[in-house]
Amino acid sequence: MSDFDIYTSESDLSQLKDLIKQCGERLVIRKGECFLRAGEIGGKIAYIEQGGFKCVRKDSRGNERIFAFMFEDELIADYIPYRNKKPVLLDIQAMEDGVIYCTPIENLRSFFETEIDGDIYVRKFVETIAYQHLQRIVSVVCETPEERYIQLQKRVPDIFYRVNLKDIAAYIGVRPETLSRMRTSFLRKDSTENT
Repeated sequence: MSDFDIYTSESDLSQLKDLIKQCGERLVIRKGECFLRAGEIGGKIAYIEQGGFKCVRKDSRGNERIFAFMFEDELIADYIPYRNKKPVLLDIQAMEDGVIYCTPIENLRSFFETEIDGDIYVRKFVETIAYQHLQRIVSVVCETPEERYIQLQKRVPDIFYRVNLKDIAAYIGVRPETLSRMRTSFLRKDSTENT
């Protein structure tokens, strides 16, 4: 999974986010548009001011597999494939109308090469990406769909208002009908605990 990039809100990336907002082009993205498409050699990075995106790819049966969701105050990019001169493996697609600030990664080269607290910034950036991919792998391999559902809901409390059930189901690894039953079960449990 280390070939699609980033969905982060780590505080050590705040300088990068600020720089992208300053030098990036403000773009309005419509629902369904792709920021990047699988197969492209992109080289772009963007800050999400408004909206939501998904990293998606179709499997051999034509089913969409969702690898990540990204929302406001997060970054989207294809840094690792770009630096390795490889094509992007996933589409990064808007799930709702949004606004991003986008710039070519090359425009940030001097920033990536600066030293911050004794480390070259790009190293921290790549380490953040790698850790997040590891978290996702551990989640898929070790957690139940119910646990992934709970984690997603904690991260994005309004997820059911912003993302369709089919996409949420694909992300946590269940069929939409199963997600619907899980959601009903959790809602019943919550209402029982609150009474």
